[in-house]
Amino acid sequence: MKKFALTLFSVLCFCFIGFAQDKPNTKMYGVFESKTLFQLGILEDSAGNQIKSILRFAPFANYTLQGHKDFSNKFGIYTGIGIKNVGFIARYNSNDVIIKSRAYCLSIPVGLKFGNLKDDRYLFLAGEFLTQLDYKEKVFTNGDKSIRKNLYDNDINLFNYSGSIGLNVKGFVIGAEYTFNNFFADKYRFQPDKSNNAVRYAGPSKSNILTFFIGFRTNLSAEAVAAPEKKLQQAKAYQY
Repeated sequence: MKKFALTLFSVLCFCFIGFAQDKPNTKMYGVFESKTLFQLGILEDSAGNQIKSILRFAPFANYTLQGHKDFSNKFGIYTGIGIKNVGFIARYNSNDVIIKSRAYCLSIPVGLKFGNLKDDRYLFLAGEFLTQLDYKEKVFTNGDKSIRKNLYDNDINLFNYSGSIGLNVKGFVIGAEYTFNNFFADKYRFQPDKSNNAVRYAGPSKSNILTFFIGFRTNLSAEAVAAPEKKLQQAKAYQY
């Protein structure tokens, strides 16, 4: 793991040196990102057996306000703050029990961009810090549904972190993300019946999330939006 981290750091340094040869743009500009998430739980029980997960569709509450800085036409960085809808759907113990778990998260991404930034076409690699808040759980058993909110203290891990890779083409983004920390804390217990606290079972020993996403990035810089019109005015002026 240390060798991999050192190799990755060396490659990023090499890319930074190589891409920073162009004339840098020192101005930071704002970008608004909205994404639709498709999530799968990577789940295991205490015996190491896999727990089946169903693809979860999360089109709402995935927004980030970002600050971007391009050091050249080929390399840039960004960070920001946002909210993210994180969770998964699992079949627990039998095909008759389905659990839908989700938490709204405060997110802070830190990313690198490589490509043709002037043409708004680039690959991005990002790490993200997540604070998992406002947990909600829906349990479906033989057609009956029960809902629990916020559960007990420390049932979910307050902090999580993830890595993602994606492609931006003219503001359209597509990519994948993986959370490295468990969604549930060790003390989490599954309670099939909300009204019966005495019947509780151990939760997954592994609860990571694999996410595929699509979305849009909108440049909020007034200067960037006005640039095409300014160039057109200059072109007309040169004709006279």
